[in-house]
Amino acid sequence: MRRHRRLIVLALVALVVVACGPQAAEEETSTTSTVAAPTTTSAPATTTTEAETETTTDSGQHDMGDTVDPAEIAAASLATAAFQDVEMAEAAGYGSTMDALGCFESAESGGMGLHYLNESLMDDVVDITTPEALVYELDADGEITGLVAHEYIVPVEAWTGTEPPSLFGMEFHQHPVLPLWVMHAWIWKDNPSGMFVDFNPKVRLCPEGVPVFGVDLP
Repeated sequence: MRRHRRLIVLALVALVVVACGPQAAEEETSTTSTVAAPTTTSAPATTTTEAETETTTDSGQHDMGDTVDPAEIAAASLATAAFQDVEMAEAAGYGSTMDALGCFESAESGGMGLHYLNESLMDDVVDITTPEALVYELDADGEITGLVAHEYIVPVEAWTGTEPPSLFGMEFHQHPVLPLWVMHAWIWKDNPSGMFVDFNPKVRLCPEGVPVFGVDLP
């Protein structure tokens, strides 16, 4: 099973490289990461013309996924491709938050899944290639089926900028419960609601018997 998953990962990496071409590789050193200083936010990857419109979700989030630089998406994908194998993610310092936070979902907006958090990254620095959390979808038995999204996180107390932190030209938003600036990026699974919207109607809701954030847990 593990060998099969790693073959899938290698195939996905190859597809990303082919899709982006040599230009993405040339640009990687200048576009793969953005460091947000305590008093500033990262610069938008692209600009939006008057003809381009934003998609506003029910939660008030704005999604501008169509304007994101493909090279940035490729860099983010390549950086976490190996983490389709959960053991690889754990070896890199990510750990399950099931006991502390449970599984995330919204009955109205769709699923999200289980987060694996790297606590050593919880500071005021954000980088598209180093997400603070990895989001995994669960099957009906509560087993992980695959990596579906990144979550970029900045603790509210760590951020002293006058504007929210940002990546991919998108501003983070404050979590409605936790003291965090957050932004999901659906790098590994298409989200019809928008690449940077929290919940995804294509992701399975939390399976029975698994603790759900806000229901079984705070």
